[in-house]
Amino acid sequence: MPKAFVMIDVHPGKEDVVEETVRHVAGVKFVYQVTGEFDMIAFIEAEPYHAFACVVDAIRKTEGVRDTDTQLILEKKPPKQ
Repeated sequence: MPKAFVMIDVHPGKEDVVEETVRHVAGVKFVYQVTGEFDMIAFIEAEPYHAFACVVDAIRKTEGVRDTDTQLILEKKPPKQ
């Protein structure tokens, strides 16, 4: 199942509204306001890939979101015996 962390840059003063909106997007497991280069970080997972892409798109289109940076998680599966 595709999983990713989405870093979210928000227009000043819109943090609480964006956090609440993103929290209710299907596929978002958690969202937190953070310090640093980005204002928020969300963890998402969805399957199939098209649904995953729709979650990212919904976050990007949220009113008040200025920019995002999506970091796909690479899961290594153990080799078959």
